[in-house]
Amino acid sequence: MILATRYRRIGRTALPLALLLASTLLAGCANMNRTPPGNLNGLPNNPTENQQAAQINTELAVGYFREGHMDVAVEKAKRAIYYDNNFAPAHHAYALILDRLGETQKAGDEFARAYALDSHNSDLDNNYATYLCGQKQYGKAQELFQRAYTDPLYKTPEFALANSGVCYESAQDNAQAITQFNSALDRMPGYGPALLGLARVHYAEGKFAAAAQDMKRYETNNRNTPDTLQLAIRIDRATGDQQSLANHVLILKGRFPDSPAAKWFDSGAK
Repeated sequence: MILATRYRRIGRTALPLALLLASTLLAGCANMNRTPPGNLNGLPNNPTENQQAAQINTELAVGYFREGHMDVAVEKAKRAIYYDNNFAPAHHAYALILDRLGETQKAGDEFARAYALDSHNSDLDNNYATYLCGQKQYGKAQELFQRAYTDPLYKTPEFALANSGVCYESAQDNAQAITQFNSALDRMPGYGPALLGLARVHYAEGKFAAAAQDMKRYETNNRNTPDTLQLAIRIDRATGDQQSLANHVLILKGRFPDSPAAKWFDSGAK
């Protein structure tokens, strides 16, 4: 399932974090504790400086997280929490890092801690809801998504709407998924994740012509990835559009020859 990805702020500072719906499976992440992580010689030891250190280490954790250096991201997030256990963005960042590492229960604990400290943050609502949806806690997830996209101060409600649509899709409520995807497109016409969501749902319902139209709208303003090309090829096969099929296969094999989608095509799988 293709997610509505977007870097989001997570607290009092503008910290970019990716939306995550499903965790990757990677065992082993350092446990949280209240002992100083790593070598803290020469670092601050008073409340004001500790708060500054928490913010700096949270920003560093996010940067390493984005670059895929998960071991360092964990260390920086733990340092941030050590310096200020009441700094919500640090718990928010650590939650997303843990979720990426497959530490699902710990991620949930950190999301809950962040939410207890900052329950009026639409970015946190959106990210926490995304996590909850991944745990199939659909009702609570939709409550938080709604808090995000109905917040008049939330600048990008289309992202929460699209994620809400993905969550309804996961819960096999296609009618509500379509409603949310269309609402996202009302806010931002041409928004790729919403168009892909419509294409997936229409394809699943056997509405192949509608799915093909969704893909054409997507490709007008968005770049294809191996996953989107795999979906497009399935739709082309269903509609019998040989020209479109040949074009999508050419792009997949030319640009992404070693991708799982290319291997899927070579295997003859449907």
